[in-house]
Amino acid sequence: MGDTLCAFGNMPNGGTLIIGLDEANDFEPIGVADPAAMAAGIAAQARQAVVPPVQVDFVEAQVEGVVLLIGSVTPLPLSARPCRFQGNAYLRQADGDYAMSEQEVQQILAQRDRPRHDAAVVPETTKADLHSDLTRDFIASARSTNRLLRDIGDDEVLRRTRVLSPRGPELTIAGLYALGEYPQQFAPSLSITAAVQLDPRSGARTRDLAHLAGPIPMLLEDAMAWVLRNTRTTIRYTADGHARDYEEIPGVAVRELVANALVHRDLSAHSQSKRVELRLTDDQLVISNPGGLWGINQAQLGTPMGKSAVNEFLYDICKVTRTSSGSRVIEGEGGGIRDAQRVISAANLRPPKFIDRGVSFAVLVPRISLLSVQDLEWLYEKDPHDRLSAVQRRLAAGLRHGETWTNASVRDDFAPMDSVVARAELQGLVAAGIAVADGERGQTVYRLADSLDLAGDPDTPERVSVRHLSEGVGAQDVLFDRQDGASATAHGPGDAVTSHGRVIWSALGASNVGVTELAARSGLKVHQVRYALKRLHETGWIDIQGGWGDRGTTYRRKAR
Repeated sequence: MGDTLCAFGNMPNGGTLIIGLDEANDFEPIGVADPAAMAAGIAAQARQAVVPPVQVDFVEAQVEGVVLLIGSVTPLPLSARPCRFQGNAYLRQADGDYAMSEQEVQQILAQRDRPRHDAAVVPETTKADLHSDLTRDFIASARSTNRLLRDIGDDEVLRRTRVLSPRGPELTIAGLYALGEYPQQFAPSLSITAAVQLDPRSGARTRDLAHLAGPIPMLLEDAMAWVLRNTRTTIRYTADGHARDYEEIPGVAVRELVANALVHRDLSAHSQSKRVELRLTDDQLVISNPGGLWGINQAQLGTPMGKSAVNEFLYDICKVTRTSSGSRVIEGEGGGIRDAQRVISAANLRPPKFIDRGVSFAVLVPRISLLSVQDLEWLYEKDPHDRLSAVQRRLAAGLRHGETWTNASVRDDFAPMDSVVARAELQGLVAAGIAVADGERGQTVYRLADSLDLAGDPDTPERVSVRHLSEGVGAQDVLFDRQDGASATAHGPGDAVTSHGRVIWSALGASNVGVTELAARSGLKVHQVRYALKRLHETGWIDIQGGWGDRGTTYRRKAR
């Protein structure tokens, strides 16, 4: 376990070990025979095999009658990173640990001091290498927002804002990147690589591979155009009869997240071969950039305190630099992440996921809606003027499927949220005639109004949402079948087949469904879905249309 302990020690947020699950058997809990001895052995590796040593704190959890050992690895401070195991420094990526390259090690070492890489001078550059229109508008905006720059010459404005070197004619990295005519002439890595990622079994790896170039304002606009042409736009009629276009991924979110990746990327010499990347898969958009967070941690993103600029000079330049549409590249108030989270939630999508590895940073933006088409149509019928909040729409959809809500369950599902906000969201549903409240004060339970019908399909059993809690681990929403009041186990595979069999059985319904859609419906990981499908097929519960591993393969219930 030395490489994993080392990798977690080098990650900005540390990591968690869960011992006592059988990974080869759908992560079934099998327990730990002697938790104390296991903890002592792991702690010994953390102290003796990892240099400098890492701290691991252990707790025991009772799950399904067995004991799991959970170890929390505390991240090392940046001044002590990277730690090594058997001479190699490791980082965590996906489901494995990988040895860091020397270039990545140098990236971490370079972050120990306050970065000033954006102020580095670019040899052989001059003011003539700046984009004339962008530079003219920048100087005008800088003067209008800072009275200390109003009565000095253009060149002095550019020097004081670090577009030009303070002592020579050369451009800085910040000035070249934000305002250059063609920055990639001097620094090719100041660009974006974008591609639609295909299943390699289709015979092709990517589609619409694009290498975007130019200064930051043009990179931002071209990136947004690329995402728009590779995602879907739907048309919906509003209550006033007008048709409106709805983007699959809200453009505001794409803009803010791409701008963050461009402005906050690592500009050190050790990242010169690395670009900002956009990758579009079937279920998400991945925006990644070299370099991790600086001055804040991952938990602070999207909060009022989540504001820190790794490239201070570039950040200040971009605050007054505008795109061709007249919009500032960045607002400069640290609200971009919050805006992205807000519009993604309003679009009924899962929250974006942030991954900070220290040497790189990625944002995973979902493409799959939390709400079905039927739910959205039902909501539009009940709320034609779009007055419900994003939280209320998801609460209402749950009510429609037989779920009940309390103030505590809303706070848990939509954290961070306090009780006052949760109460307002729930009472708003009551005021809209969608919910009714039973009980008083802390015992109040909200359910679907009697005048509205639970969701039903005459061709399939009624679907109801059940809160399933695995003791000591966490909660997830799973769907079971209910018909004529009978128990779920009477109409689907039991736990003896596979632990997630009933969830997959319900998510399948009566139609042909692919693995990605099943994962979205059930809330399970793709590998959990694949394992459960394999067991359900082996025991005769499902039919397969296609072949194992084929991209277009779908699954459906077998008539029994």
